Amino acid sequence: MTIVLKARVQLLLDGTVYEPGQWITLPEEQAARARELLAYGLVEEAPAKPVRRRRS
Repeated sequence: MTIVLKARVQLLLDGTVYEPGQWITLPEEQAARARELLAYGLVEEAPAKPVRRRRS
């Protein structure tokens, strides 16, 4: 599973530069790192996909 974030500022992570508005994908093992980036306001969480109801 992965964690998807959106850069709010220019970031250098693991040798890759992410520009504001660009999507960042981190492995689940880096959840603590993702929380830190969120806490500092450097990224925002990806919106959850809406759940579609099945027609019967």
